[in-house]
Amino acid sequence: MARAKTTYKPKLDILVNPKTKGLTEKQEKFCRIYATEDVTRTEAARLAGYTEKTAPIAGSRFLNGRDYPHILARIAEIKEELSKKYEVTFDNHVRQLARIRDAAYEKGNYPAAVSAEKARGQAAGLYISRQEILVGKIDQMSREEVLAEIAKLQQEFPVLASATAPTIDMIRGPRGEDDLFISDPEQEAILAEIDE
Repeated sequence: MARAKTTYKPKLDILVNPKTKGLTEKQEKFCRIYATEDVTRTEAARLAGYTEKTAPIAGSRFLNGRDYPHILARIAEIKEELSKKYEVTFDNHVRQLARIRDAAYEKGNYPAAVSAEKARGQAAGLYISRQEILVGKIDQMSREEVLAEIAKLQQEFPVLASATAPTIDMIRGPRGEDDLFISDPEQEAILAEIDE
């Protein structure tokens, strides 16, 4: 009498039938957990109710795209629903700011209410924000400090000094004061005419 050959069949196939068109409760829970939480596929399977032994197998097979394509489709569907729900649009943004304002006003938190209302106005374009960004500190330097920086730059970068020497030169001006002016002979003639 011949013995029947026993084969190993993973318990996962017994728990979940890949031919099933719908999702089991555990599969739906897996999809929701995996789509909404920052967990690995094994952790998602474990949280969905699969045992320590079957969770790694379940997570791997659910996401391989071959065995359970309907699970991948459901995860994509959940992610799309969430992106639409939490999408930032002008209407959603202004509506949420109004809720925050009203809640703060009801609790007597007037600074927060004013801040939320101001944010609503900014979103609507009622306020114009103007900013001046100072990159360097030249505005805070004296004339002597600026001239010293220019001389320092010309020493560090000889190419710069040779390129700017014909056009910019610090010499004593016709009135006896230090003037920054163009030393080109044609330009000097024009400046002489202007001073007459």
